Amino acid sequence: MRMTNRVCVVLAAAAILATACAGDPEGPIELEGAAEVQGAVETVAPATEAPDPIEAPEPAVIVPVEQYYQDAEAFQDAPNDASLPPFVPDSPAGVYGFSRYVFQNEDDGVVPTLIEGPRGQQVRCQEVEQLCSYLELKELHESGEEIPDYLGMDRDELGELVEQLDIVEQAVNEFNTIEEACAAGFSIGSSQNPNMGIHATSPFSSWGGFDPAKPQMVLYARDGGELLTQAEQGDCVGGEWTGDPGYESVGAVFTTPMTEEHPDAFAGPIDNWHIHYNTCAGSPEEGGEDAVVANEDATLGSRERCEASGGAFMEIIPVWMMHAYVDPDYDAQGGVFAMFNPAIWPLSDPDAIAETRTENVDGATTAPITNFDFGEIRVGTGESVVFTNSDSVPHTVTGGLPGQPTGEFDSGVFGTGQTFETSFDAPGEYALFCVLHPQMTGTITVE
Repeated sequence: MRMTNRVCVVLAAAAILATACAGDPEGPIELEGAAEVQGAVETVAPATEAPDPIEAPEPAVIVPVEQYYQDAEAFQDAPNDASLPPFVPDSPAGVYGFSRYVFQNEDDGVVPTLIEGPRGQQVRCQEVEQLCSYLELKELHESGEEIPDYLGMDRDELGELVEQLDIVEQAVNEFNTIEEACAAGFSIGSSQNPNMGIHATSPFSSWGGFDPAKPQMVLYARDGGELLTQAEQGDCVGGEWTGDPGYESVGAVFTTPMTEEHPDAFAGPIDNWHIHYNTCAGSPEEGGEDAVVANEDATLGSRERCEASGGAFMEIIPVWMMHAYVDPDYDAQGGVFAMFNPAIWPLSDPDAIAETRTENVDGATTAPITNFDFGEIRVGTGESVVFTNSDSVPHTVTGGLPGQPTGEFDSGVFGTGQTFETSFDAPGEYALFCVLHPQMTGTITVE
């Protein structure tokens, strides 16, 4: 998962150096409460459809709803979209390209490395079965069919978005090869990040705002390029490319000056822009086969190790960044604005992208809560599962269904970067939900 940060960070850093998560709680519920707790609510499973016979209800679980609300209200969020929460977790949390916050293990401990999207629940179009890629959005717009709710936009917004993406495609295809980019004055800002590409900074863009016709960078990739370090791959020198041929444009990168509020750029709500923290930019050691295998990012562990490798360590790259994969030959099934594109080398299973970029807690299965979603959770009997909250609002991990808690397990209210660990002694399927956001439900499969 760590290679993600490196990619975008290096891009933005090179460009900069060259140019000088709260959903509305719908009813918090807490488990493990006693009947004498003030505000406790007794919940009973709904009656079955058959009128006869009427069975006695199962013993109810007491849920101190008011206490959960109070705990959630005491949670301290970041003051704005561009800021980190006022604490750092003890263990890694978040998934690059899929969560509001990412915290990673480095030489000096856990550090924040990424913010993505606005605070609260985001509109993310990243599931393979959803119509999220450039070509799918175009086809949907041209078909006149009903627009799925998960896109969060109306027909006019979709039409405007497709027009913007068409403009981006034209801009990217103007410099289809890396040789053409070098000849036009582009500079190289990164290695070929896996499932992303080389970040080549354009001399034609303005760093003052958003223009779909003028991306700040163009992404280039070729088969095998992800196995090379930045020093090995080549560079633009005197208007010529010094590396091997075969690098093609695959997409664009946009940046806008860092503001407190999330950018309002592409039409619709599915473009979740990001900011890099604690990043090593421009190191010739960046990338390479080891990074592909280990999913390393650009931080190179610490400021000392970064600078020793020839890079520039940046506590924050002060721009919002966004990828747009608009080349039809590399249509991104994880979404046109995805952080990673499984159609770019190393070719990957779209459903596995998030899993490969999840940093696990030692000796346990990590279950990251990302954008109000528990995800698919599978664990062995007796094996620990560690839930990590990478959203900008608190959640709970509570056994049962909304209104029907079982009391088998309950995290209480836990906020950004905090964790909850549990295990199961018997195989089976265990339902779970969030008391604060009852629309959040899931299943833990114990094998």
